[in-house]
Amino acid sequence: MALRRGSRRPKTYDEMCEGIPNYSLFMLGKGNPIRAATISLVKGPYFDQFILLLILANCVFLAMDTNEVLFEESSWGKAVAMSEVVFTGIYVVEMILKIIAMGFVLGKGSYLSDPWNRMDFFVVALGLLAYLPGMGNFSGIRTVRILRPLRTITGVRGMRQLVVTLLRSLPMLFDVLILVFFAFFIFGIVGLQLFMSKTSQRCAILANPESGCTSCGLQDIAGYTGCAASCALPAAPVWEFQGGEDGDVLCSGPSLGSYPNHGDGSEGNSCPPGQYCVTQRKQDLPNFGYSNFDNIAWAWLTIFQCISMEGWTNIMYMVMDTVTTWTWPYFVVLIVFGSFFAVNLALAVLFVYFTGAGTDGEDPDEEKDLPLPTQDGEVAVTHKNALQKVCFNIASSTRFEQLTIGLIILNTVVMASDHNRMPNEQQQANEYVNYFLFAYFVVEMIIKLIGFGPRGYAKDQMNLFDGFVVLMSCVEVVVGFISSDNGNNYLSVLRTFRLLRVFKLARSWKQLNDIITTMFKSLAGISYLSLILLLFMYVFALLGMQLFGYEFIDCGGYGIEAASKNCPAGMTKECPDHFDCYAPCELSQVGQWVTFTGAEGVGGECIKYSGQKWNPGKRTEEPVAEEFLVWLGRSDHARHSFDNVYWSFITIFQILTGENWNEVMYDGMRHVSSWTCIYFIVLVVLGNYIILNLFLAILLDNFAAGDNEEGEEKQGSRPSSRANAGSRPGSQGPSIKDAKGNKLKSYNSIAAWKAEDFNPKTSELDKLKAQGVDPKHILYGKHVPALKHRSLYIFGPKNPLRLAIAKVIYHRYFEYFIIGVILISSIILAVDGPAYSKDAPVYNKDLPNVEDKLKTAMDILDVVFLFMFVLEAMMKVIVRGFVAHEGAYLRSAWNVLDFIIVIVGLIAFGIEYSDGSSRDLMAVRALRTFRALRPLRMASRAQGMKVVVNALFSAVPGITNVAFVCLLFYVIFGILGLNLFMGKMYYCADTDDLSTRLVPESMGVKDADMTRKWCFRDDGAHFYYCPAKDDPLHASRNAWTSVMDLPRASGDSWTCAKTTAGVGFAAAWDAGVTGTSGAEWTCTPGAATVAAYGSVGELSALAAANGAGNYTIQSTCEPRAYNTHWTNPRDYDFDNIGHSMLSLFEMATLEGWLEIMYHGADTTEVDLQPIRDNNPYYCLFFAFFIIVGSFFVMNLFVGVTIDKFNEMKETQEEEDEIEGRAKGASLFVTEEQRRWQLVERMMSKCKPTRVYEPPKHPARAKVFGVVTNPSFDVFIMICIVANVVVMCLTYAGEPEQWTMDLFVANSFFTFVFLCEVIAKITALGVVNYFEDAWNRFDFTVVGFSLFGFIITMSTDASAGFIAMLRVFRVARVLRLVRRARGLRTLLQTLLFSLPALLNVGSVLVLFFFIFAIMGMNLFGKVKKADHLTRHANFDYFSDSMLVLFRSSTGEMWNGIMHDCMVYRKCYEIQVGPYAGTYVDGGDPLLDGLRLGEDGYEDRCTPSYIGTIVYFVLFILICGFVMLNLVIAVILDNFQSYSGNVDLPISEEDFTHFALEWGRIDRGGSYYIAVEKLPKLLKRLSAPLGVKNLPKGMIKRSLILTLFTCNVSVEEGKVHFSSVLKALAARLDGIEPPPDPPKRRKRRGSVGSTISEAEEEELFGPYGEEDKVKHLFAAIHVQSAWRRKEAMRRGELAQICARK
Repeated sequence: MALRRGSRRPKTYDEMCEGIPNYSLFMLGKGNPIRAATISLVKGPYFDQFILLLILANCVFLAMDTNEVLFEESSWGKAVAMSEVVFTGIYVVEMILKIIAMGFVLGKGSYLSDPWNRMDFFVVALGLLAYLPGMGNFSGIRTVRILRPLRTITGVRGMRQLVVTLLRSLPMLFDVLILVFFAFFIFGIVGLQLFMSKTSQRCAILANPESGCTSCGLQDIAGYTGCAASCALPAAPVWEFQGGEDGDVLCSGPSLGSYPNHGDGSEGNSCPPGQYCVTQRKQDLPNFGYSNFDNIAWAWLTIFQCISMEGWTNIMYMVMDTVTTWTWPYFVVLIVFGSFFAVNLALAVLFVYFTGAGTDGEDPDEEKDLPLPTQDGEVAVTHKNALQKVCFNIASSTRFEQLTIGLIILNTVVMASDHNRMPNEQQQANEYVNYFLFAYFVVEMIIKLIGFGPRGYAKDQMNLFDGFVVLMSCVEVVVGFISSDNGNNYLSVLRTFRLLRVFKLARSWKQLNDIITTMFKSLAGISYLSLILLLFMYVFALLGMQLFGYEFIDCGGYGIEAASKNCPAGMTKECPDHFDCYAPCELSQVGQWVTFTGAEGVGGECIKYSGQKWNPGKRTEEPVAEEFLVWLGRSDHARHSFDNVYWSFITIFQILTGENWNEVMYDGMRHVSSWTCIYFIVLVVLGNYIILNLFLAILLDNFAAGDNEEGEEKQGSRPSSRANAGSRPGSQGPSIKDAKGNKLKSYNSIAAWKAEDFNPKTSELDKLKAQGVDPKHILYGKHVPALKHRSLYIFGPKNPLRLAIAKVIYHRYFEYFIIGVILISSIILAVDGPAYSKDAPVYNKDLPNVEDKLKTAMDILDVVFLFMFVLEAMMKVIVRGFVAHEGAYLRSAWNVLDFIIVIVGLIAFGIEYSDGSSRDLMAVRALRTFRALRPLRMASRAQGMKVVVNALFSAVPGITNVAFVCLLFYVIFGILGLNLFMGKMYYCADTDDLSTRLVPESMGVKDADMTRKWCFRDDGAHFYYCPAKDDPLHASRNAWTSVMDLPRASGDSWTCAKTTAGVGFAAAWDAGVTGTSGAEWTCTPGAATVAAYGSVGELSALAAANGAGNYTIQSTCEPRAYNTHWTNPRDYDFDNIGHSMLSLFEMATLEGWLEIMYHGADTTEVDLQPIRDNNPYYCLFFAFFIIVGSFFVMNLFVGVTIDKFNEMKETQEEEDEIEGRAKGASLFVTEEQRRWQLVERMMSKCKPTRVYEPPKHPARAKVFGVVTNPSFDVFIMICIVANVVVMCLTYAGEPEQWTMDLFVANSFFTFVFLCEVIAKITALGVVNYFEDAWNRFDFTVVGFSLFGFIITMSTDASAGFIAMLRVFRVARVLRLVRRARGLRTLLQTLLFSLPALLNVGSVLVLFFFIFAIMGMNLFGKVKKADHLTRHANFDYFSDSMLVLFRSSTGEMWNGIMHDCMVYRKCYEIQVGPYAGTYVDGGDPLLDGLRLGEDGYEDRCTPSYIGTIVYFVLFILICGFVMLNLVIAVILDNFQSYSGNVDLPISEEDFTHFALEWGRIDRGGSYYIAVEKLPKLLKRLSAPLGVKNLPKGMIKRSLILTLFTCNVSVEEGKVHFSSVLKALAARLDGIEPPPDPPKRRKRRGSVGSTISEAEEEELFGPYGEEDKVKHLFAAIHVQSAWRRKEAMRRGELAQICARK
């Protein structure tokens, strides 16, 4: 029977037996029937598929397992337990079958010879351990079996290629890891020395001062009454720690040693009078005390958190408060090196290896492009009737297509016009429009179906897509008519399918089509990557469930030490999944209300419990006789959790985005173990820095490939990035090999290297004159075309005034003068901050005399500079004309910018200095902001900055296209957000804290009853109490919270009195815990409340129980009256398309998106209070948006920026090649130029090894032998490593003995390194020693170490000064760079990136400067809030730069933006009893006050919309575009430098060359005599020399090398780099550029006979044009001539002798 085409032929038994041992288990041969049957089963086609299905089923059961209480007793738990036994048995059977078939361990092809089988064996063995007696529950270990699906990687080509790429990149990634670890050591040790034990101090007040000492520490306050001179701290001081105005505020002084005085202020944050800086418990510190530098491990964890750029500013502010404000450079350098460079190196490695792997084994038939379907092709249609013909003509017409596009846009606009509380008329109009559009698209589909026919319609996939949308719209309309509920969630989801029509715009919008095509092309690679990512997340999700399931529960918010999560005995089935919080009480308190001191009235009823109690450790119930507990309330369980597989995936996704991942780690560390930080670090490194970077590499590669295909369509010549990359990273082979693979020698292959480029060129002036240009129009060698036109219709081409001004403005000193004016003006702008503002100074005080004079001087200078710029503009307009002709002033974009700045400055000047009646200070404030654009003028004058800015302008079209595509996606998701969340994010909150929504049960209200109506009832007046047992409403109270809600009329109140004082107690279980039990209150309502509610509801029930007119209640807790307000979140909502898109943009930057997501998951319905996790699956909407809107769309900015960067490079290369220029080689190079540049780069670091002559003195000679011995260098390296380890061993709170031991060890190493310095100076001499840079470095480090040792031993210098000296010892670790080759490679990448990085960095700093100046003028006076604090603000230039730097890293930039958008409660009263109070504009308290420091200050935002524009522009320009240029530079240089692996000369060859050169040139002069060149070549191995060649080839190769060595001879010597360059270029097939010819008098030619004296003359004196090849060719000719002459003379002598 013939095989069906495409099917595989079944393997024969012999084929199955290939590659396995002949015998299994020493006794079963291949012919054994048992083994034969086993082999047929195991090697059969369905065995692996069956096992894979079982593995997937096992994964499902593993995902069902949780740490939920009593889960094991549930039906699901029993099913999971049973599945464990079943699957373990199946895996054991599988393992036994494979062992029988393949053998166990011996022989090739045995079971354990396969790494996948070894993993299986390990997993099965661990699974069996759990069933051994006494082993307990090891389900956590058994989760490793989910690694089994990794075996499928070998069978899926895409996944295999990705995994192979990752494995191939591991060596270089390991080098990146070493670099990062190297940085960790340096920054960690520096942090230890400077910040150790500093981050645990907080301001505190002494709560138990001795008698007569209550005023100690208040000496600085007026009215101080003094304290006794004998005052001292109590033996057991009790401190009340203060949080400060910003919450968690730490301090640096004054210390307790200054008591009873307050002491002097410190460099950090000083405590106010009466407070001292005291060490606090770790768990009460910010970040629970985990962010510190108390030992090297904590320091590394803190540094890792900073590098991840999450929460790093909080750590920086902590250190600034506790040490000094000048610690910010430490963190800025850490972010720049660690986050911007080292992390992007990982991306560079993956990108290089991925593009290199793209062509490995690539099957062109297998790769399928996925472009968006279009209608470019003709559809063959046979018209059967007139109707079909008419429909075909309509469907094919351009007008019909344009009408459809217009209606699609209208459909999108109508859907986007929805907003919360939209008028019914507009809502009805929108519905009618939607019905009309629905009808049109149905008709369109019918017309196309009739016109094209079903087959023709289906040929265009866009038609199928459109038909699907129409079908879903039909379903939506039908469901809408049936349900008649427009707010239905399912209907909202169906309605969003209308949005998909917008993708039809891709037919006519090319940029959208290209970008979406790129995204589709990325799907193939990303689909496999997604499988790997899902598998990775699944593994960590299961592990997280085992480690942290139901562990993130906290009771610290109640302020009671003994509060803990608990489930009372006998209540296991009634307890919630997340246990509530309880505190112990005593038998005597049972039945009474217990209130704890210091817990803000928190308490509850003491209840006795008994029965079975849940034991989480043993996961079973145990009997408890009795326990007494007070229920405090619900526990605070974190939103991030690992309670089940769904929330585990959401939490891991959160960690992969980097948002608040450190908070998840903190919870894991404090609730489980500090060691769990390893779990989160591995998750972040593997998931965020490797897998997600691989995703970005795929996207970048597809961008390049997409552009290459477009270029090939146009030109057919542009190579793809993968082709460029070759088969391995850095491959450049194809550029110098022919079709057969033979290397070509292309001496003239580099067009840029031409002799005419080095020849004296014709003068530009002569060329211009030859073209007939008027000499008067040539100024300083430059032609000014504008001078040939009339200027302003007044000044002619020969006007003397115009020509005189032209000579001024085109003189280089005029340009220098303008640059100086710009710089001075920029400095004044930086100094002239809000503190000097006339309308609202930051500080409520008059400016001191000096500052007042400074302000006056700055104002005068500002006017002077303004008119200088006006004068400059006028002069340029007179010379160049205004706009009418070529070369006119406004024909230059830079001049347009200058002109706008000047005009705005004049307008601001006119308003500011006009009469008082027309002065508008806010307008001046806005206009003066534009002064910040003045520094932009520097960009046109600094060439490095100009290149980057021009590149940015060139990339603007592409970036704009991406911005529009981003906008389109945001519109789609924004409208979807409108349909899902519009009006649903409102919540009811206490007016005292509008940011926190009320929990219904805590207020005694049912979830469904807390509505907008309830919240606004009686203008938000409410009242709650805890009904006592004898209260009539006791049975109606909330069962859990024991709270009851009662009405309260607006403006009315309840009158309450404490009728039972209660009994104070000190807890027997903790003497430090005190409180009151048994207290009661009695309350009666006011008259207005009785009048409004006396006959209804709860008050009616009270009257019925107590008697008519008696509304008295009894409460066991203190009753509380409060006011509520129905409000929206301040920072986000989806109530209209603008707010929706702004919220989505903030989410796309991965800042603050968690708060929005969790709020969305809590939403219920419009006008109903959100309830926690009411719709948990709404989280998928936000996760999907992050994937599309951030990972895809926002990364398009990265892709398009880098792609445009590469396009400009290629364009410049083509121009350089056409014009024969050698310019821009460092940025825009061809492939062969790149290879030569690599050689040049390698040679730039290749120096001759200095070989010193041994000294003649015998003692020095012995020392010389020691220091030049390689073992001595190894010993010093070991000492350096040991010294670094010793420096890492210090920790906070270490014993004095340990401190002394470390000091002795460090002193020993200092002595060792001092001896090294002395020994080297003795052996080499002072001059030779200090010629080496590393020796100078060693001497400096040893000098500082010795100085620190002397200071420590001889003085009582401050610890900070000594710590600074110790820091210099860390620099010694840099010597290890010489030994680490991979580290040198990465640092070399940084070095070669520096020029471009400096250019990009200078422009980035320029933008920072401009935005900082604008920020000071706009937001310097805005009211401080949660994120706009004393640390992060725009008060001064330095603060503005720092806050912008943190914003560029994404650190809560949107929080700062929303704080700057404040427009309510932002008028600060400065005088009177309400001084410091913030009110709204128009508040009666402002009546009679005037704007200014003697009235009130305006702290509101200058512009609500302008603030959004400012921050969004900054994030786009500096956070995405500019920082992406950094990525582009690093990628380009890493690709370039990684190519050295394919150079014909290896790094070892260069090192050997330098060593042998040094042995000849022992003085290190870089020169050797030309006659020693053959000696050098004989010492060098091939390919540079001839040492290791066969004997028969040595002489010939030596002659050939010398004859082709194009090296200049100078005074009989050749230079090191010239020889190396010539040898390297000769081997690489590249002709080095010729030296520029120099004019000199030539010597005469060589005569027909050469004497010995004439031969010596060839070597001295040497002419300037002599080459090595010429000299040795001449020597060869001389030798040949002598031999021939000798033979002739011999023959003549023989003839003469015969005669």
